[in-house]
Amino acid sequence: MILSTTVVLVISGLTILFGALSRTEALRPLFSTLGLGSLVDEPISRRMIAGALGGILGGILSAVWVWVIQRQEIIGSTSLCIPGSGCVAALSQGSSNNLPFTGLEFGLFFILLFSILGWIALTLHLDPKASNALRLLSWGRILSGAGTAVAVWMTIIHLAFVDDSPAICPVCLVLLVANIVTFAQFHLLYTSHSNGSWNDK
Repeated sequence: MILSTTVVLVISGLTILFGALSRTEALRPLFSTLGLGSLVDEPISRRMIAGALGGILGGILSAVWVWVIQRQEIIGSTSLCIPGSGCVAALSQGSSNNLPFTGLEFGLFFILLFSILGWIALTLHLDPKASNALRLLSWGRILSGAGTAVAVWMTIIHLAFVDDSPAICPVCLVLLVANIVTFAQFHLLYTSHSNGSWNDK
């Protein structure tokens, strides 16, 4: 099952990288290869929305994996991490893997967060000229910014406060990057819509 964690890391990493680079001209031809040829000649913002969906997909996948590992660690064993690894050390302590004041596990929190962000991005993808697009982008920016703050806090906990710290959890680091990329995408999209370059090619 360790191999499946590696596969998750690779798939998540590739989708997040796609999200991060979706606005670049060098990646424009890749949209045709992925079956999104209609976006090749669309404004940059349309490609960025598709990229945001890619980054969100990577975030959800890594969040699900973090949550599954957390659940297995509560039961007492996991087949998804090498015993004694930083991943096990980081995710095995329930008290340090919950969102403060809520008791909500980090993995479950990020599943819920990325689901909401995915709904926002999908809504914009289906109707980029919606009258409430700016409001949706604003909410996407606020929520992804809050998610990034929580991901940074989770990483600090793993590096400094768990037993045998620093505990390096690769899936958690991918989750942190997914949050940062998603926040950057929503921020750039919000700025693009605000300054009138929403339809620029």
